[in-house]
Amino acid sequence: MRLAQLATALVLTALLTSANCFASDFLSLREPGSDLLTPAPHQIDIEADDTYQFLVGANTLRRRINSFPDSAISLQNDLGVSQMQLPEVLLSYWFDDVNAAQSQFRYFGLYGSKFETQPLAFGGTIISPNQKLNPGGDRWYTFGGYYERRLTPLYQDREQGLPALLQGWDTRAKIGLEFTYNDFRINDGSPKFSQVSPFEARVRFHEKGLPIPVIGLEERRWLAPNFAFEVTAQGYWANKWDSGRSEGGTVYDSQSGFETHWRVVYSNRDWRGFAPFAGVSYYYSKYTQTSSGVGNLLRVQMIGPELGFNWSI
Repeated sequence: MRLAQLATALVLTALLTSANCFASDFLSLREPGSDLLTPAPHQIDIEADDTYQFLVGANTLRRRINSFPDSAISLQNDLGVSQMQLPEVLLSYWFDDVNAAQSQFRYFGLYGSKFETQPLAFGGTIISPNQKLNPGGDRWYTFGGYYERRLTPLYQDREQGLPALLQGWDTRAKIGLEFTYNDFRINDGSPKFSQVSPFEARVRFHEKGLPIPVIGLEERRWLAPNFAFEVTAQGYWANKWDSGRSEGGTVYDSQSGFETHWRVVYSNRDWRGFAPFAGVSYYYSKYTQTSSGVGNLLRVQMIGPELGFNWSI
């Protein structure tokens, strides 16, 4: 919790000290033909993209209550989930050409179903075999708030003598907080059970989850007239933080994740800030909540193509 509070304080301090933000200053100073890599004071960036991710590796869901056994449920082999869709919106407001505030929203859409022939221990009961299982009813979102700073002004006058490949990069770093809302359900919480059960087949990860500090790095460089290359990476890690909740003892929240995007962006000065892009992205996330009375786990890893656009106004 202390790390989360410290990260929050850093973000707020950066935002308050990054620029003079008077009410009359919030009108964008961006020129119609501005360069893609250089934001203008009070510029607003609207980024929207849609990613089709294909699951790879071990993608696992577990739900333990007390000492009742629990099965490692495979998203692919038991629930038939082979791909996910991740639409995302990212809004940025530039106080000047260096400092920006960002907000992010992302939705995780799961698809697939599987006729399961084996019983599955889940949440203190047994899901009966010989029925079709799916992730129907799942509600999974992430919300993020960040402070972003361009690092380019720190080195752009010192690039002479470097290899051509290392020149011309626009570098940005970010820090912030991300919160995951995940109400994961199997058959909308109501598959057939082998016995009368007081429980639903669902895991409310968000009820014991915490906002997690995130750090990231972004690089952009022109490839050719009108075409730029963009690569971003961000990640987070928290191990056994006190969630403030108790279920058979203190519930400890552990989260780790990493994502990266590799894109080619088309930018035409006549398009007034509208820049479509295409690329590929990778996403990994592991969510664990543990106490003597509960054990929740969700691990996903996926990769796939993405399409989107950035509109600067």
